Amino acid sequence: TRVVKRRHLCAFDISNGVKQGCVLAPVLFNLFFTCVLNHALRDLDRGIYLRYRLDGSLFDLRRLNARTKTIERLVHDALFADDCALMAHTEPDLQIIVDRFAEAARLFGLMISLSKTEVMHQPAPGTSAPPPNVSIEGTELKVVEQFKYLGSTISCDGSLDKEIAQRISKASQSLGRLRTRVINNKNIKLETKIKVYKAVVLTSLLYGCETWTTYRKYIKQLERFHMRSLRSIMHIKWQDRVTNLAVLDRAGLVSIETMIMKAQLRWSGHLIRMDSTRLPRQVFYGVLSQGQRNTGRPKKRYKDCIKDSLKYCGIPPAQLEAQAQNRVGWRAAVKKGCKSFEDHRRGKVAAARQRRRKQQQPHPRRLSHVPTVPECVAPELG
Repeated sequence: TRVVKRRHLCAFDISNGVKQGCVLAPVLFNLFFTCVLNHALRDLDRGIYLRYRLDGSLFDLRRLNARTKTIERLVHDALFADDCALMAHTEPDLQIIVDRFAEAARLFGLMISLSKTEVMHQPAPGTSAPPPNVSIEGTELKVVEQFKYLGSTISCDGSLDKEIAQRISKASQSLGRLRTRVINNKNIKLETKIKVYKAVVLTSLLYGCETWTTYRKYIKQLERFHMRSLRSIMHIKWQDRVTNLAVLDRAGLVSIETMIMKAQLRWSGHLIRMDSTRLPRQVFYGVLSQGQRNTGRPKKRYKDCIKDSLKYCGIPPAQLEAQAQNRVGWRAAVKKGCKSFEDHRRGKVAAARQRRRKQQQPHPRRLSHVPTVPECVAPELG
C-alpha cells in the first residue's frame, strides 16, 4: 500500500487484516467502522427521534412540553465494538437504513454475517402487527422475539422475564463450576468462599442491573437464587431451621434488592455528571418524539425505579441533580441510604416472622377450656 500526495489511485483490494490479539486492532477497527457508518448514514433522516431537555428535575416531565427549550436528536444506530444495532419507527425506514449500511459495507470490503443478523419488532402493548419483512441483497432476515446484545437479552415486549431467567442460568453455571474446587473444599475459609461468590456468581447474576426496570416478581426470583446459593456454600439444610436473615449475617452480605438499588443510584449519578453531548444522558432526560402511552395503568418506567429508590434511601427526589454532581458525596449518600434501607427491610422481615409465630401458637385460654375425656378402663373378661 502506498500513499500519493495530490493524486488519487484506483481502488485496490485489502488482503491483509489486523493481527489476532494486536492491541491496535480494536482502535483501528473502530476508526475503520466509523468511516463505514459515516458513509452509510450521511444525510439520512430516518430513524428514531428523541426529544430531551437537560435542565430541570428528572421527574418533572412538564419541562418537556416546552417546544422552544427542548432539543431533538435523531438516533438510528447503537454501537459497541463490532456490534451494530440499527433502529427505526417503521418497516420501510428500517429497510432504507439497512440498504444504506449494506451498500457501505460492500464498498469498504466488509461482509455482513446474515446468519447473525436478526430483526425484532416491538409493537405497542395490546396491539398485533404482522412481522416485518427486512432483507439484505435479496436474503430475508430472521424475525425474532428476543435477541442478545452486549450480553443482555432484549425482548420484543420490553419485559425482563427472559433476561432474569438468563441471568439466573448463567450465575447457576458459574456456581456449579466452583462447587468442586471452592465450595466443597474444606481447606478454604468461608470468608474466601464468599469473596469468590461475590466476584464470580453475583457479577453474572446482576450483569446490567443498572438499567433494569424491576418488578417485585423479579426481585423475588433473584432473592431465591441468592439465598439458595448462600445456603449451598455454607452447607445449611432446611432441617437446620436457619432464617434468611441469619444466613445473610453469616455471609456478611445484603439482599439482592439493596444491591440493585445501590447500582442503579450510582449509575444515575454517572449519567447526571456526563457531558451534555453524550447519548446516555440525553436518553436519561428525554422521551420519544413519536408515540404515546396507552390508557389505563401505565407500565413501570426506569425513572419510577429511580424515584422509588431515592425515597427508600431517604434522599429527596428534587435534590437528585444537586447531590449527584459531587461524586464523593453522592457515593456516600447512596451507601448510607442503602444501609438504612437494608436495616429497615430486615426489621420488617423479623417483625413479620414474629407475627406468624404468634399466630401459629395456640392461645393459653383456649387450652384451659379444652374438655377432657374421662379415662375408661376395660373390664377383664374370663
